[in-house]
Amino acid sequence: MTSTVASLVQSINVHTNDINAVSFSSQLLATASSDKTVRLWNTDDFTEATFSPLCGHTYQVYCCVFSSFGKYLATGSMDGKLILWDTKTGQRLASFQHQSKNCIRSCCFSPDSTTLVSGCDDNTLCLWDLGLRKFIRSLEIHEASVVTCVYSPDSVFLVSGSTDGDLTVWDGKYGHGKPLTFTMDGHDLGVTGCDFSPTYGSATVSEPLSTHYLLASCGNDNLVKLWDMTGGLGGPNVKLSLRDTLMGHTCQVMSCCFSPNGTLLASGSGDKTVRLWDPHKGEPLHCIESHSRFVTCCAFSADSVFLATGSNDRTVLLWKITQESQLTGIQIKLHVDILYTNVLHVSCLFN
Repeated sequence: MTSTVASLVQSINVHTNDINAVSFSSQLLATASSDKTVRLWNTDDFTEATFSPLCGHTYQVYCCVFSSFGKYLATGSMDGKLILWDTKTGQRLASFQHQSKNCIRSCCFSPDSTTLVSGCDDNTLCLWDLGLRKFIRSLEIHEASVVTCVYSPDSVFLVSGSTDGDLTVWDGKYGHGKPLTFTMDGHDLGVTGCDFSPTYGSATVSEPLSTHYLLASCGNDNLVKLWDMTGGLGGPNVKLSLRDTLMGHTCQVMSCCFSPNGTLLASGSGDKTVRLWDPHKGEPLHCIESHSRFVTCCAFSADSVFLATGSNDRTVLLWKITQESQLTGIQIKLHVDILYTNVLHVSCLFN
């Protein structure tokens, strides 16, 4: 494995039940739990925010996510409610529900912060207008719970995954009701998570209106998969093709996420480990073994320096990630410092 080090810097042990989701903004870390609460932590010292915890849900909270600029936090729960919060005050701004009032399993903001999406046990996605705080439309194709959803970095496409193993690509810009493409064998035993690389992708010379994306997904088949996705704005010609399969976990992979700088991919598993991967080479970099039960969620900080991992052991662990290039710089500086110290010592002897 390439030299990548994860150093434990903080352990959060306040929640009284399973940790189901973690999310970073530039200033806050959100942790969602089966204890019905969402807690907010300052990223500069990981102390709890003064208005934390947020106590608007009546059952387990399964998902939490910040909007792109950190102004809003959305949380979804088994109580069927999707709640929008003000991250400056902790004030509850709005509450949404699917018509079925079933459990909300996943949620995400569009990168341009105009739309909020929720995935539900009723097998549908719902789109909500953030400005008007109103329902836009529902998207229906899945035949099982929608447990993950994510927008492409440019807000053009929306990808959803379900417990029946499907990955579906939707028009994220105009919200058309029909899927643009889907793969029925994304993960044999069900999809559990997916995420887009925030930095990967550029227009090709041969197809100037087409953009190339890198998508990661994980599932109950113990695998992390990388997908090449190509598509153009407003066009139906979207292709999703398998790029690589990352093997190493020995139990279901419950979450995956890219670092904001695009250089790392993290995955958390029922085997109690977190694995770090090079998403471009498809190579393993590091394995973290500290949780005592399933690792249910993971998220990188906005500067890609920290990784938060949450578990059924009721803890959230904060790791500082140091990569090979940073280690080399540290080693060179240390070597220079040692040489300088030795030169001073010799100089003192002769003087």
